[in-house]
Amino acid sequence: MNYYDETLDKIKDLIGNEEYEEAKRLIQNELEVSYVPRDFERKLYELLDIVKEKTFKVKTISDEDIEKYLKMDNDHQIIAVDALDKRNLRNYIDMCSSYLKGDGFINAKVLLIDSLIKQEINHVFEYRKNDEIIKFNPSNIDNIQESEGYISCLNALRERFMKEPSMLYMAEQLLYKEALMALPDILNNKDGILLAGKIEKYICDAFDSAK
Repeated sequence: MNYYDETLDKIKDLIGNEEYEEAKRLIQNELEVSYVPRDFERKLYELLDIVKEKTFKVKTISDEDIEKYLKMDNDHQIIAVDALDKRNLRNYIDMCSSYLKGDGFINAKVLLIDSLIKQEINHVFEYRKNDEIIKFNPSNIDNIQESEGYISCLNALRERFMKEPSMLYMAEQLLYKEALMALPDILNNKDGILLAGKIEKYICDAFDSAK
């Protein structure tokens, strides 16, 4: 199986697991590459249409369902956060505040924080991360992909894996995940350089062990 088939299978798995935002991000990342094979591009757009259809269904979830889902298992919390991402979060500050300072699924929490940052919500939230309470104001935080550390790390990884598309693809996904999980902290330039080295070592070790 080649890189393109593996990528399509991964996107299909994400859709099957209702991880629509991550599937959308992967599709958009692939479409932004300078060269995209025509057949691969066609299949990406077909999958994007499926994601849009699924996302539309998420939008129809009622506010009552969202509130209920936020108190359920990890998968339901992700669905609720995805639904909130499509709404004007200025109208859901109390709900977001209550969820972030509770004992929810950390992966869902950081996705919600990312949405709050993108919508530039001007409110001080309390975020429970393990046993720590972190106060932050989303309007004062840069989007993770626009931060100095993220960009420096991404540039270093692209330079290192320029001729290895499979490795670069994995590196970009690892970078985004690391940056997302660090929220509400944002990578600075020094953090980005250190992270690039760690990701490079991890990927090289992984590919070497697979040989």
